Amino acid sequence: MKKISIFLVLFLITISGFTQRPKDKSDFWEAVRTKRIAVFTQTIGLTPTEAQQFWPVYNAFDKQRVDLMHKRRALDEKLEHSSIANEADFRKLATDYISIPMEEARLMQTYNERYLKILPAEKVCKLYMAEKKFREYLMEEFKKNHGDRNR
Repeated sequence: MKKISIFLVLFLITISGFTQRPKDKSDFWEAVRTKRIAVFTQTIGLTPTEAQQFWPVYNAFDKQRVDLMHKRRALDEKLEHSSIANEADFRKLATDYISIPMEEARLMQTYNERYLKILPAEKVCKLYMAEKKFREYLMEEFKKNHGDRNR
């Protein structure tokens, strides 16, 4: 009963957050985080004790993943708008670019081991499905709110 109550409160907060236009990017990202907590908690079936252990670990993982994403975007920009003229600099850029997916894989492996220390394996697998569902949800919301701008 307590778990259902927590979920309902998070769900109602999330719905109200998504139905209103965010005032700025921080409001938007806070609404996304709130929705993610609700979706993950429900999909994974976290108990309050598990949630208390899980969220700090997941948030640390997510921050590192976002940092890698920013690093990749910076390299994308460098590749697109670069005035590099010598082979050595291009080699370094190519090496840096390909190292990011390897860093992401190491990060996922490290955190998979951490998740398995605090959650049963079934819930860790549900986490990966929850991430997939949440990405799909965000894509649908984006399409709904922004439409197809190529038309």
